[in-house]
Amino acid sequence: MAAAGSVAARVRYINSEWRDRETGPSIGSRETRRANTSYQPVKIHDARPDDAAGELDLDVNGFILLAHRTGCPDFTDDEVIRETYLPEMLEQVRRATGADAAYHYSYLIRTETPVSFNDGYARFVHCDYNAKRIEELSHDVLRKHDVEPHAGQSYAWYNTWQPFDFPAIRNPLAFIDARTLVDGDVIDYRYTGPGRDNIVAAPVYSEQHRWCYFPEMTTEEVVILKQMDQRPERVVYCPHTSFDHPAVPDDAPPRRSIETRVVAVFEN
Repeated sequence: MAAAGSVAARVRYINSEWRDRETGPSIGSRETRRANTSYQPVKIHDARPDDAAGELDLDVNGFILLAHRTGCPDFTDDEVIRETYLPEMLEQVRRATGADAAYHYSYLIRTETPVSFNDGYARFVHCDYNAKRIEELSHDVLRKHDVEPHAGQSYAWYNTWQPFDFPAIRNPLAFIDARTLVDGDVIDYRYTGPGRDNIVAAPVYSEQHRWCYFPEMTTEEVVILKQMDQRPERVVYCPHTSFDHPAVPDDAPPRRSIETRVVAVFEN
């Protein structure tokens, strides 16, 4: 097993040269990722002690850990996932956030055998969306669920992330404690992966960023990450990436995980 505690590692950030440019880079392939990002050394802290002390908050840190034993018997079957797992995650998000309603946007399976750039483990620090588009995107999702948006609603987007088959020892997920992320750190970039062309957001490197992870997440644990939020006095983003843990043994099992993307609706 990989050792718990803080670890010295490297993560890829978008190159700092983009910080002050009017337009950001386009990233959608291994080649464009390599051209526009570079490794930075970071210390990634074990967040389990903070979790055990009750010191983590979605609206402050941008992430929390929950116990969750899924009833989903098969993560290779789209119909089973939609009927069993996605409703579980909607309920987890509603409970964790106090949202009046929550709607599924999408989900993604990641394994050791990706079929495209989109399906591979995340290899650079990023946010999944751009808060400038939150109202437009939220309205689209609600309408796809046959719900008409109305005045007086606020929206926040969350990801859930859970290992399946094996604990997440290899290529674990790491995230920036949102308390250490300032507005000027986050820039726009264009994600142009297969079938995509969207304006999203990502941070550039800062020594002030505090990185966290939950060592050896089990298949009965799920992380909720803040992706964007239009409500005042709350953190907006929780940037994240996978990383290569330096203490992972050669015989560690592959990381297999499911992430879901959820729009939470709050009635003002």
